Amino acid sequence: MTNQTDTFTIRDLTTYDEFLQVRRVQQAIWGFDDPSTGLYPPVLFTASKNGGVVLGAFDSEGRMIGYIFGFLGREPGGPLKLCSQTMGVLREWRGRGVATALKWAQRDRALAAGLSLITWTFDPLESPNARLNMRKLGAVSRRYWRNIYGEHFGAINEGLPTDRLLVEWWIRGRRVEEKAKVEAEAKTEVEAEAVFEVDGWGMSRRVTAFHPDLHAPRLSLEVPTDIQQLKRTDMPLARDWRSRVREAFETYFDHGYIVIDFVTEGQGETRRNAYTLSPLTDDLRDWIGMES
Repeated sequence: MTNQTDTFTIRDLTTYDEFLQVRRVQQAIWGFDDPSTGLYPPVLFTASKNGGVVLGAFDSEGRMIGYIFGFLGREPGGPLKLCSQTMGVLREWRGRGVATALKWAQRDRALAAGLSLITWTFDPLESPNARLNMRKLGAVSRRYWRNIYGEHFGAINEGLPTDRLLVEWWIRGRRVEEKAKVEAEAKTEVEAEAVFEVDGWGMSRRVTAFHPDLHAPRLSLEVPTDIQQLKRTDMPLARDWRSRVREAFETYFDHGYIVIDFVTEGQGETRRNAYTLSPLTDDLRDWIGMES
């Protein structure tokens, strides 16, 4: 099966040479120094033959520019699902719709296999990933995992604990169906109460206070606009953001809130990025299409 755009093509990967290409692309994206580090091609081959999904994105000259890999799993106490283990796009192709197209193609394969749920993890401080996952795809999150890969998992993660949000993408729900029809980029209309007090401008913004006992129908949880740049300019501040965001997510997940959106406001030095959280009500669960 092939998905075609004007500038790149997405197709299912089936050959060992293609799986070797996936490994090389992953190493380039993550900055793995050890050539033996990364995805194991025989695992990709086995997964592709046994219900997994391994897709590659290729430019007009046939060069692999991105990939996505997922395998069959089961939600604890719940339904079968596709575990989307990793996705990557070469730097020069980012911001051109490749990642979005890979995720929708993955959804197509999961739907064809009779699945309702795809899960994956991502760094909550990485705003581009948050914008893709929550705003463009309509995914949600209600679980936070601390430092799952250590602090030296490739150059892109160097220096910070590898905390992750677990994403749930309920691909048959009305929320995702709406996103599939229209890519909604309008800002959230409902006013949200801020869990942080934040001072400063641009890369100097820092959390000065945390409010752990709010009960609003919408909460706003701010994160840095560019964590990679912040790490290069002020690693102690980046580490402070990590610990503050960790505390906030863990606190409000325990209070029954979930992440439902990601909002960007302003430009330049005044730009702000923030997650939107909401209590998980029965109506929200129904709109998302959660089965457990």
